[in-house]
Amino acid sequence: TITGFYLIDSLLAGNLVAWRDAAWHILLPAFTLATYPISLTLRMTRAAMVETLSEKYITAARAQGLPEHDVLFRYALKNAIIPTLTVLGLSFAYSLTGAFLIEVIFSWPGLGKYVTDAVLNVDFPVIVSVTLIVTVFYVFINLIVDIIQAVLDPRVALR
Repeated sequence: TITGFYLIDSLLAGNLVAWRDAAWHILLPAFTLATYPISLTLRMTRAAMVETLSEKYITAARAQGLPEHDVLFRYALKNAIIPTLTVLGLSFAYSLTGAFLIEVIFSWPGLGKYVTDAVLNVDFPVIVSVTLIVTVFYVFINLIVDIIQAVLDPRVALR
């Protein structure tokens, strides 16, 4: 193996049969990992859209004769996505930590197996290092979410 990731290694080797097999075997872990964050994000987006669509400026935009597509995407979704961004950032970080468990359950070699072996062997440097990496990842994701929110909503000031 070159990278340790079956999909990429099989493509680099030009083995499309192995790529198809690897893609087929990654479906269930990917579906398991993505189900909760997708459902949470969709539920939050829907609730924010329902609340935003009842605002007066949406009624005014419709009364001016703007196309429904413009009303939904230019005005409503832009304002409704702001509270969803926080949840989306946390869901993205959840996916990283959830991947550890998914790797162990589905017997995929990776960081999850490495951490599990480190915990079972009481390998403190590995445990501390992975904890630090996950913490930095969480902080980085929250920083990116804050920057995106400041770009989308000028009322959120970067200080």
